[in-house]
Amino acid sequence: MSDQLPPHVFRRRGHRALRRMTERQRAIFWAMRLEETSYPELAERHGMSADEVQAEFAAALKIFLRTLREPDPWWQRLWPW
Repeated sequence: MSDQLPPHVFRRRGHRALRRMTERQRAIFWAMRLEETSYPELAERHGMSADEVQAEFAAALKIFLRTLREPDPWWQRLWPW
């Protein structure tokens, strides 16, 4: 997906996606993507089951991918930076 978007558009939409996530989803998403933390480790860190961590990560990933695909607001197309 990022190969099709210019870098500045990918960053802008990525930031928008992170703002749409809940605090827990954002923390789990960052830990999974950047720290490569496992479900059991995150479950222990957040005080929840591994299945709940998996559901939170899936919801965060869904938000991220949906936001990358949606068009920018009309005003951002006029002022792209």
